Amino acid sequence: MFQTNGPANGARNENNLDFSVNKPCQARLSLTSFLLRDQTIHFWVNYLKDVSRIKGAVDSQLMADTKIVVVGIGGAVGLCEDLARTNGNLTVIDFDTVDRSNLTTQGYHEDDIGKLKTEALGRKVKSINSNINYKAVNADFNSLSEEEIGELVEGADILLFMTDDFAAQARGNRIALKYQKPAVFAIVYEKAHAAEITFVIPGITPGCHRCAVSPRYQAYEKGYVNDVKQQRSTVFQTHYLNSCLGLLVLAILHRNTTGFEFSNWFGDYWDRNLVQLRMNPAYGTAENSLFTRVFQRSPYVFTFDAVWQKIEAECPPKYAPCPDCGGVGDLTKVKDIIHTNLGDFRGI
Repeated sequence: MFQTNGPANGARNENNLDFSVNKPCQARLSLTSFLLRDQTIHFWVNYLKDVSRIKGAVDSQLMADTKIVVVGIGGAVGLCEDLARTNGNLTVIDFDTVDRSNLTTQGYHEDDIGKLKTEALGRKVKSINSNINYKAVNADFNSLSEEEIGELVEGADILLFMTDDFAAQARGNRIALKYQKPAVFAIVYEKAHAAEITFVIPGITPGCHRCAVSPRYQAYEKGYVNDVKQQRSTVFQTHYLNSCLGLLVLAILHRNTTGFEFSNWFGDYWDRNLVQLRMNPAYGTAENSLFTRVFQRSPYVFTFDAVWQKIEAECPPKYAPCPDCGGVGDLTKVKDIIHTNLGDFRGI
């Protein structure tokens, strides 16, 4: 998760424009299927030792079968660790190594220094869940070919773009559209005063990630360079964002279930898919800022609050057509994504 400032902070929204027993063979098949499912459930219960505390909150069988792909595991290391507690399949992509500065802002330890982040994370998740199917890809996401990308996301249930690279997130949006996968994107703003989450769920959210943050794309197209580092950011902001991300991921994965705490959060249509989290009371205090307009300087609102912004699919006459989704308003109908390479963002 990276930090950004300047014009890249702008996000467009509605306020600022700124997801038969009679046949013996069938009877035997049904019984066999039941026994196999029963064995899987018992395996899952043994796998986490005791799932009684999360019973009713999540569908344990669904989570055991879910495949999650994460791009960028710096700040997201804690998110991955927690997902491993309720998930059976985790694929991570990162090329970086752990350095000493990561100990204060991320979730790594001294004995991780110098190791590949994928290796360090692998040891952590295996210590939490020894049976997890963990796959590490030690590579720059932007250097992967379309064929390699296809193999990695095939069968994935959700894609998480936690990378600190704008071009990688831009490519990630195209990948999510091409392969019709729910996806989540996250960044932290300057000084960690606030964070941003965007998410797409084909068939539910009308606008894609690019529609949500089109001013950022425009800024990069004009030569904007992100020079914001992690100064003044602590591990507590990282944990706060990761917790929100984890809850969102569970809600997206449970969108087609009933009876669980994370079931059907978004219904059949949800257009507020850009979330800004305020983590410092100094953020958004200007008279014309989004937080001031939304909360009207209420004495009951201070910090740790959020604004869920309405995102439209960008299309004429109000906007130029979104270059990624075309602004069609139904992401399941996007059929013109013919490549997932860096394209016009190759040099960024």
